[in-house]
Amino acid sequence: MQRPSSFKSKLSSSAKLFEPDREPGQTIGELLSDMEESALRREDKKVVAVVGGGLVGALNACFFAKRGFEVEVFETREDIRKAKVVKGRSINLALSHRGRQALKHVGMEDKIVSKGIPMNARMIHSLSGKQSPIPYGKKGQYILSVDRANLNKELLTAAETYPNTKLNFDHKLQDWSAETGLMTFAR
Repeated sequence: MQRPSSFKSKLSSSAKLFEPDREPGQTIGELLSDMEESALRREDKKVVAVVGGGLVGALNACFFAKRGFEVEVFETREDIRKAKVVKGRSINLALSHRGRQALKHVGMEDKIVSKGIPMNARMIHSLSGKQSPIPYGKKGQYILSVDRANLNKELLTAAETYPNTKLNFDHKLQDWSAETGLMTFAR
């Protein structure tokens, strides 16, 4: 039997999702650095609930924790770092320059890239059997094939190293109120 549990974040009733404006040519990393400085100047700690401990959730937990937020991650699955069988997508992830930049901003790029397999081109197979490679970029450029489950495990471990982050596994979101910030989970 699943037991409901609740988590109340310190979101105000006027909290809204937003996408900040970027200056022309400003990278996401530069924008996030600006946001980090702003967040660290605040005296009151904001609490962020991240629902989902997959690749995006674990990476976002790192970003928020690095910026000084109190972070609680809630994941439906058990801790994949301890699981005998990891359910979910098994195909490798193609890690592009943008993905590498995100990992770089949380100090994970070198560790993940060292385990990646360079892919210089995709292969197109015609009906006649002819194979034609199409490069992913200019000569010498490539994207990396990385193990999705390992990347997720590494990101969860990185998030957990921040003292202001708590990982909650076996927590399935049942309900959420935008007005009160109350989140109800089944365990």
